[in-house]
Amino acid sequence: MKIRQVGAVVVFGAALLIRVHSQTIPLGLQVSAARIDFGEAAVGSERAPHALTLTNSTKSNVTIEQIITSGIDFSQENDCGQTLAPGAQCAIQVFFKPAIPGPRIGNLVVTGSDPASPHFIALNGTGI
Repeated sequence: MKIRQVGAVVVFGAALLIRVHSQTIPLGLQVSAARIDFGEAAVGSERAPHALTLTNSTKSNVTIEQIITSGIDFSQENDCGQTLAPGAQCAIQVFFKPAIPGPRIGNLVVTGSDPASPHFIALNGTGI
């Protein structure tokens, strides 16, 4: 997510001149995907993990407060540590192991000290 900033308004006598300057300002952590679809997996067997990249697009350190999955069918492992330096990246592996048959949904949630936090990545798969 990014914010577009609009620049100056200048008034000359009775005429109004508006100058617009665009600048893209990164809000914080960026996750390489907004959703993961694991497809079908046998109940009780784990699918190969999906890899995500978490990037700090700000100009200051970001504290990683929490990386968790919701739902009993999803889990994660990461190498992110507690702080992500400006421009740095870390890896998150997301796993799917359906507990029961049928559609399974959850989220990967990343919270940090960046202004765009929390970050939600939709997770889904089907137990067969």
